[in-house]
Amino acid sequence: MKFEKMVVKSNQEEAIEDLTTEYPYVMHHADLRDITIPWHWHEEVEFDYIVSGETEVLTTNGKYIFGKNQAFFINSNVLCCMHKNPQAETAVMHSHLFHPVFLGGHFRSVFETKYIDPVLQNKSLDILEIRGNNEIQRRILEKLRQASFLQKEGNVEFQTRNIFSDIWLLLLDEISALPKDSHGVNLQNQDRMQSMLSYIHRNYAEKVTLEEIAASACVSTRECLRCFRSTIDKSPVEYLMDYRLETAKKLLRDTNMTITEIGIHTGFSSNAYFGKVFRERCGVTPMEYRKEKQQG
Repeated sequence: MKFEKMVVKSNQEEAIEDLTTEYPYVMHHADLRDITIPWHWHEEVEFDYIVSGETEVLTTNGKYIFGKNQAFFINSNVLCCMHKNPQAETAVMHSHLFHPVFLGGHFRSVFETKYIDPVLQNKSLDILEIRGNNEIQRRILEKLRQASFLQKEGNVEFQTRNIFSDIWLLLLDEISALPKDSHGVNLQNQDRMQSMLSYIHRNYAEKVTLEEIAASACVSTRECLRCFRSTIDKSPVEYLMDYRLETAKKLLRDTNMTITEIGIHTGFSSNAYFGKVFRERCGVTPMEYRKEKQQG
């Protein structure tokens, strides 16, 4: 099995590494000790199984913590963020991601209209907790383990699709048992946030103002601030700084760019300012961080 780090690419709609039109499924091995998966969304649906430690997941509706041998489902185009629970030593998970066409087949097929669409169009379902609290959840967890194990072998495309067809039927059964008064996703807030986050992801290396972020969603600066606070509990400037630092950390780990080049690439006005902010936020200098991660 080829283990991959989960990568979130910064474009208008988030892209999934190694997922192709020919085979719209991929499993990523995500070690969240070294990375934070920033606020993002994608058309693909996602089943995440916790292998060790604890993962903290945030959506626009709440915060969830999942431990070893638990899992969760993230619906299509749901805005979310994932990182290691600060109270845990580790957080490793298998992320199974696939485009709905993987199970639904051709456009308007019975598989799509009868089985896939009821989930994708369920506006009250952003995340589903799968903790093993009942027989259906335990069966989903077992099949997710089977799917992970299967990826160690070759030529398993049909078997993988069969497993996730079974999981999807179990998912429908589990959703049918949920309370009918579940809260819904605030679509207006989510649409605005997606526009503003996309703007930040595309322009973080440049000087970015609050006015520009607000304009990207055609809202006032006051409404921009409200959206950020109510949705992800950060100001736009705080989010921009966090995004720059996470990008800098990735470049320090995975490239040979100089510290100065990384500072410029991630939007810091000077090398001294980059070093000052990095040390304040991360507890070490950029050079110390690079040595620690590359030696580890």
